[in-house]
Amino acid sequence: MTWSKLFEAPPPLSMTGLLAFMERWKPGSTQGFEPATADQIAALARPHGGIDALPRVYREFLATMGASTGSLRLTYYGTTSILALLKDREAPQRERPDSRRYLKFAIGEDDYNGRHPDDFFELSRSTPDGRDAAIIRIHEEDLVRGKGAAEQPFPTFSDWLRTIIVSRVVFDTDPEKQTQYYSLGPKPETPAKAYEFFTRLGFSLTELGASSSVIPLEHQERGAIILISAPSASIPRTGLELRARDKAQQLLFEEIINDHEDELSGG
Repeated sequence: MTWSKLFEAPPPLSMTGLLAFMERWKPGSTQGFEPATADQIAALARPHGGIDALPRVYREFLATMGASTGSLRLTYYGTTSILALLKDREAPQRERPDSRRYLKFAIGEDDYNGRHPDDFFELSRSTPDGRDAAIIRIHEEDLVRGKGAAEQPFPTFSDWLRTIIVSRVVFDTDPEKQTQYYSLGPKPETPAKAYEFFTRLGFSLTELGASSSVIPLEHQERGAIILISAPSASIPRTGLELRARDKAQQLLFEEIINDHEDELSGG
């Protein structure tokens, strides 16, 4: 797939593809997933206008691992469990954001640093295909009061999931220091250059799909994963992460990147 085709019609994230990728890279990593029930999903959706108000990729996520993600930790602080989301909604005498605009999908937790922010869908900012929507991170009370600026950690829920799954299943595995991170600078054309460069080397899209913002690529013959992250408001530069199963292949790709880093960053 060329960059222009990827930009115009990015392949979507599916739960079937996500599970296949996880099991291929880390067998057994999907054990312990528990789906939410139809009644739980309906209850979560009710204040927002019913099931059809939920982005389709999120409905599929709930029906796959909505009750429990097993040993897979999707959030550093908090949970995505529908049981916790429904319990949180039962809390009495609390102002809540406009349910027509916002849907909470991850709850922050309390620790010694205080309360961590929650993650919300912006239901009014759906993707053109209707499968997904923009997400923001902010304390619920700040969202209600219009206080402070919300962070946008990733453009969409799909991009959030893609990044976390690749990180947990590939990059964060032992030995963790084998994963290499590169900053390719702020130029907006850099993600396209990086994509075209690595596809020429034999990398291709994975079962996770991609967007113009988050692009996982795999060299199946050499057992390597590349993740390209486009510049964003929070990280205004293109990020590149590399991990190979075999150390020799890792060193080979590290050498290639080091030799072409100026070309990749547009220098």
